[in-house]
Amino acid sequence: MNPHARRIVVGYDGSASAGTALDWATGQAERYDLPLTVISVVDYVGMLPGVNGPPSWLAVLQKEADEIASKGEQRARKHADSIDISTEACVGQVAGLLISASRSADRLVVGTRGHGGLAGTLLGSVGLALSAHAHCPVVVVRGDPTSPGPDRPVLVGIDDSAGARSALHYAADRAAEAHARLIVATTYRPVPAQVWAESGYYLDLAGSAKFDKLARESASNVTAAGVRSAKERHPDLDAQELVTTGSPAQELVRAAADGCGLLVVGTRGHGGFAGLLLGSVSHGVIHSAPCPVAILPTENRTPETSTSAG
Repeated sequence: MNPHARRIVVGYDGSASAGTALDWATGQAERYDLPLTVISVVDYVGMLPGVNGPPSWLAVLQKEADEIASKGEQRARKHADSIDISTEACVGQVAGLLISASRSADRLVVGTRGHGGLAGTLLGSVGLALSAHAHCPVVVVRGDPTSPGPDRPVLVGIDDSAGARSALHYAADRAAEAHARLIVATTYRPVPAQVWAESGYYLDLAGSAKFDKLARESASNVTAAGVRSAKERHPDLDAQELVTTGSPAQELVRAAADGCGLLVVGTRGHGGFAGLLLGSVSHGVIHSAPCPVAILPTENRTPETSTSAG
């Protein structure tokens, strides 16, 4: 068995955002007695003339990475000296190294802003690479980093896709172990009569209302099934449904603002949450959520029996 299979990996570059992510990851590792690995990456892209560069330059960059990782370890030990804490200091491309580390991790934890090797980790191409290719959940620590608990529910956005089911199971596990309430949410968008008319189909007000009713019933069926699935997994779990209309990202952010400790989403879906972590919608969730966001890979490779928090 891989001894690191249930470790928490956190990207650290010394920035304030990375520090918050490190503190959050350290708290989770201590709470659930998991090993913690602090990774520092100094990215050579744009810094060196050539892929490898002069050995002396690489040595300087490696020393910088070592120092950052060491400071991260020291910070973590101040909060939780009893857990197993290790470091990895690398010179290379951020996305590839973090994705590689995710293969042996329970989750990968990062901040939303940074400098040095992890600058813009969740912005642009690197962020899309992590959300699309990580082999474990990616937790973006932002907003109020207080962990889920009796007064801090877990919110999960779902549709009826396989990716959403993975997100639902992960969210249910996190809520159950934290004794937190689970909110299972989906959204739908009413279709204005004008849209039907412009498409060549006339829909009067009565027909439009009927269509909206069917759309809401469909959304309610999705959340009801989600709650049933969560309670089958954890019979004592306090789970509730939430159906809203509008933009999926905006509605999730709005719901999470009501004191949630974790927002969970998948990377692929259809219906109301189609492409949730692609393009402007994903950026809306990641950059606007008032709490940490857990992003589940398309196929969640973490063990189904895992009891660690996210």
